[in-house]
Amino acid sequence: MNDEDTPDAEDGEEDFDREAEPQQKAGADIGLSGFMKSAGQTAAWFNSIDKQFEPIRRQIRMAESTRRSIVDAMGPANAAYQAALDAQLRYQAIAAPVQALQSDLSNIYDWHSRINDVVRSVSLPRTLLDQLAAAAALFLPANLSGLGTEDLYTILALGEDDGLSLAWAPRTEIVKALLPLSTRAERYAFLAELRDDVLDDIEDSLQIVTHPELTGMVAILSAATRTARADFSEGAQALAGNVLETAMKRHGNAWIRRSFPQATYTRGGHHWVIDSALDDAGDWGELTLLQFKHYLVLAGMRNAFGPGATQDTFNRHLGAHQASPDTYRPEFVLPALLLAQALLRALNQNLEHPGDEGTGA
Repeated sequence: MNDEDTPDAEDGEEDFDREAEPQQKAGADIGLSGFMKSAGQTAAWFNSIDKQFEPIRRQIRMAESTRRSIVDAMGPANAAYQAALDAQLRYQAIAAPVQALQSDLSNIYDWHSRINDVVRSVSLPRTLLDQLAAAAALFLPANLSGLGTEDLYTILALGEDDGLSLAWAPRTEIVKALLPLSTRAERYAFLAELRDDVLDDIEDSLQIVTHPELTGMVAILSAATRTARADFSEGAQALAGNVLETAMKRHGNAWIRRSFPQATYTRGGHHWVIDSALDDAGDWGELTLLQFKHYLVLAGMRNAFGPGATQDTFNRHLGAHQASPDTYRPEFVLPALLLAQALLRALNQNLEHPGDEGTGA
């Protein structure tokens, strides 16, 4: 039986997908243009313009900060530095006509879109992977800082093959010790031996997730870690699976589409959206610098939301719709918890926080 084939297979997630997508306000450009023409000479208009420019100025400051960080880490004579410098120059070129106030106010939205395109256009060919590893603090979760090129290849493979997410947790030492192991059974057993340390790292990571729309899920996932410590593995896996489902319905599908806008999304179910993004990326060495971290989280999610009647890795859908001792296994608990933690961390970075201006980082 494959619940994915039924109209309600993913608990109404397509409705949630539509709610999660950013909505364009009908007639917004016309209203703003009319406002500009009727009140263009007033002080209030200039104050409004200044607020519209702030996301652009902030993007320029972020580009400059990224460039300086790369220089500090590796010196100016490297390809990553050149890519960041190129992005900064292109930002400034885009911002110049905006700051000159030589176009209609409605075009500001087009400029903002072009700025996001510039960020995504800084490519990551394979020859830059060593620079990425050297500047990991800029583009990778902190626990993966200092890992080499081959380690990054292996981590992505573990995400696709084992459904393991190693982003932000566990700690670097555990990740390094996990990578040389040759089989999935060995890796799962190794994590089980260090269960309490891994759970500590998950709980520490969740302290960073502070967005108001995520804190309720943080509370449930924290309860899942406590349940795992008490050796109630089925309960821990169920809670982690529910957090993943809720996070995907509320924010995950929209996050994937924003992170990988080049992909073609033809269907709305979770696994269809995940597959579209991963398959479009194809050779992950062609990802942009800013997309790499998102891909790292997403790689572990294909198995968790994949269709099918059986699976040898954690699968949220099977746990929800075909509960049995086969779909609830002790070795699935930590992979489920790690994956839910990684998704919440990624969403926390991506969502706009109260008080922020513009889009979330």
